[in-house]
Amino acid sequence: MTTDLVFAETFIFLEPGTDPAVDRVVVDNAGSHTLLVWAPDGSAAARVAAELAATGVRLIELYRGFDLASAAQVIEAVDGRAPVGVAGAFGAGTAPRGSLKRSVTIYEHPLANAATDRVVREHATGGWTAVIGAPDADLPQVAAELVDGGAELVEICGGTPLTTAARVREAVGDRVPVRLVSWPFESIEGAAAFKAAFDARMAERG
Repeated sequence: MTTDLVFAETFIFLEPGTDPAVDRVVVDNAGSHTLLVWAPDGSAAARVAAELAATGVRLIELYRGFDLASAAQVIEAVDGRAPVGVAGAFGAGTAPRGSLKRSVTIYEHPLANAATDRVVREHATGGWTAVIGAPDADLPQVAAELVDGGAELVEICGGTPLTTAARVREAVGDRVPVRLVSWPFESIEGAAAFKAAFDARMAERG
């Protein structure tokens, strides 16, 4: 993988049969670049993460299919060069790995518009991944609408307060699992530094 962009953050998703050199989308997030990339397994995800860490990515979040073993592969490959967060389950349990077809990842952004700040990636398996940004107050409604549309899993970006995740959980009820990205001990300081830089950028934008 080669790129001339330095990504502020990267979301990595596991999906069988994908090619991380091809199955990727770059999102302009308030003037910085966020990379969405799909990998077939933990080993491929680790290779992508290592290459991104070498080019200066500042944050990595793991979604859609990562368990402890595959997440550990990524963390070991990154080797402390960027904080790595992993979506963990709350509420109705964990979607069985291998059977997941349709998932949504939502992230809080005060300037986002859920109608336009969205990426929907169709997969060869017949499923899809939707990634949608919205202001904090809108996240529960966005999640509920996606579940109404067939999403089997809701995952929430690590920059979102746990209290907001609880409101999302309430909005979707017990229909699907809800996961919030959390930060292992070794990533706490890096995640905090990323948040401080993000907050400063939002303040500059008024």
